[in-house]
Amino acid sequence: MLLFDALGSEVQRAYQTRAADLPRAMFFGPDAADRLAAAIGDDTSGRHAVVLFDVRTRAAAGAPSVEALRRHGFVVTECLVPDREGEAPVCDDQTHAWLRERVPPSDVLVAVGSGVINDLTKWLAVDAGVPYAAFATASSMNGYASANVAPKIDGVKSLIAGRAARVVAADPAVLAAAPHRLTTAGFGDLLAKPVSTADWILNHLLFDEPFSPSLASVVDRFEATVFAHPDALVRGEQAAVRSLFEALVLSGCTMTLHGSSLPASGGEHVISHTLDMMSDADGSPHDLHGRQVGVATVVAAALWERMMQLDAPRFEPVVPPMDPSVWGPAAGAVARQHEAKQSAVAKAHEKLSRPGSWDALRTRVSPQLIAPSVLRDRLRLADGAWTLSHIGCSRARFLAALRHGGAMRGRFTSVDLAHMVGVLPDDALVDRWVA
Repeated sequence: MLLFDALGSEVQRAYQTRAADLPRAMFFGPDAADRLAAAIGDDTSGRHAVVLFDVRTRAAAGAPSVEALRRHGFVVTECLVPDREGEAPVCDDQTHAWLRERVPPSDVLVAVGSGVINDLTKWLAVDAGVPYAAFATASSMNGYASANVAPKIDGVKSLIAGRAARVVAADPAVLAAAPHRLTTAGFGDLLAKPVSTADWILNHLLFDEPFSPSLASVVDRFEATVFAHPDALVRGEQAAVRSLFEALVLSGCTMTLHGSSLPASGGEHVISHTLDMMSDADGSPHDLHGRQVGVATVVAAALWERMMQLDAPRFEPVVPPMDPSVWGPAAGAVARQHEAKQSAVAKAHEKLSRPGSWDALRTRVSPQLIAPSVLRDRLRLADGAWTLSHIGCSRARFLAALRHGGAMRGRFTSVDLAHMVGVLPDDALVDRWVA
């Protein structure tokens, strides 16, 4: 599949000058490793490849990927990314520095894995100025075709500019064999789309962020094949697995073309990132990012639903608190983001206080939203995470993330808006939807 062509004619016309920023193609099938090797062989004159994986993704697809590259004339160096303290690898500045000392110069890097391995490989490729390719081992996230890297830097979940993979490939048998929790993480990440689109429109109206209806509608085409029948993912139906993976890849394309994560990330992602960072601060475990996003999406949709019922809210310039005890060693970096949030809240308050601005916002946002009950049912039918207990999160911890999360990123989201109009704090809303 040629990815730029798959995005549709409207997107092609509007973003023709950025077509080269996307992966050239996506290969899906039992021969995906060979097709990936052939494609990157055509894309580079050099023949030294470094393949990165962790112990799990090496077992899932490491050998076929390495063998395919060797069949196509590559000299391959294998690099095992270590687990962190007995758990999975982490994409952060420490792991990045460790890898930079050990990954030799090469002509192309190949990620065999999902979120963390993909982001680390992308980051190293930027450093080295070489292309990279992604062989996916799970339908767990939408970053395969994204140009962004989402590492933790100084303990804060951040976004840095990278370049998307030149080729994305997946074997349906490998995806189907992935732990179902990973698949539900991808489904939860994708399910955020109505809320992220609403937050994107919010930033468009308040801060003049460019908004593209054609990009925003790309994932909508999967309503019948992914969202309407999430139970097919539980049964491992190949058509459903393929549709989910394709939807995630195209979602990543929308972020790359827009130049930020806004097409796929709103207040629900901030809540998930905050839960991750709280765990870093106090050593408590946390669930997969996409599973947390799914639960947070239900809450964010409920916030939007409540806000859209307000005819004439009173706007207060409420800035999320900056409590160093929440963030631990990352408090200094969060404080810098908090300064940006104060400026964003002040500007939002000024814009929203203008006559007619609230009605205009409601008119634009309301058609994009999906009821929280529908989103929760979809997660339930997918056998995903749709309550706090499913992600191992206490009520008090989630409420703390909802209250404090806005401090960790300068971008204005629906959670910030909910505080400004008085919908938050409301513990009963969380109790109703995800307790």
